[in-house]
Amino acid sequence: MGSRLEAEVLLAYILAVDRAQLLASLPDELPVAAWQRFRSLVARRTAGWPLQYLTGRQEFMSLEFVVSPAVLIPRPDTEVLVEEALRLLPEEGNPLVVDVGSGSGAIGLSLAWYCPGCLVVATDSSRVALRVARLNAYRLSLSDRIKFFHTDLLEAPRRQNLRPQLVVSNPPYIPSGQIEKLPREVQFEPRPALDGGPDGLAVYRELLPQAAEILRPGGYLAVEVGWNQAAAVTDLVRAEKVFGTSWIKKDLAGRDRVVVARKE
Repeated sequence: MGSRLEAEVLLAYILAVDRAQLLASLPDELPVAAWQRFRSLVARRTAGWPLQYLTGRQEFMSLEFVVSPAVLIPRPDTEVLVEEALRLLPEEGNPLVVDVGSGSGAIGLSLAWYCPGCLVVATDSSRVALRVARLNAYRLSLSDRIKFFHTDLLEAPRRQNLRPQLVVSNPPYIPSGQIEKLPREVQFEPRPALDGGPDGLAVYRELLPQAAEILRPGGYLAVEVGWNQAAAVTDLVRAEKVFGTSWIKKDLAGRDRVVVARKE
């Protein structure tokens, strides 16, 4: 997105209009308060703040989500994970889905939106992130079909003896040593949502055994992976023994993006 377009987005946000309305009726002179706020946001954007944190919004799966620096910004690559998860869910009944590391709730709430029969449990270790996810559930009128747990990975669902049809997650998978090399904008996102340990696979090593335990027979695990991690994550899946068929889905750029496995 070019700097002029970003400026238009910020100005439209300040004036509480969409961009088309802004371009159609741009005021000759901004009120002083609006001008000062605009300058402040432009300064923060110039300093590297992601545009989504400045407007507090991000589109994902054609839905609008509230975002804040407490949550990872939903990305188009993750839509591949959601689309594959939707394909795995039965068309009838009320399948139970567990969204691990929910963040803004984008994955779990998108599944609830596009699979009207499914029930979603969302977990996150951050209470602040869960507040954002609950707000998004309320805004999408999905609060009655999603339950939130403040917990590490699948600990709470295990204690509740839940037996989901699908466990889905976009876990942290950036190797710790590479985080400082990421684009400046990414540095503003919460490190726990990025840092996957020395080799980027630390969370998978914890998550996979837990998923293998609680998934019902015939259920699925679907996880997003880094572009060069699919083979390693597939090896971890196979090491759990209970998973039979597994496969890899590529993103629109042709890179490995999602690993899926079916429990025998």
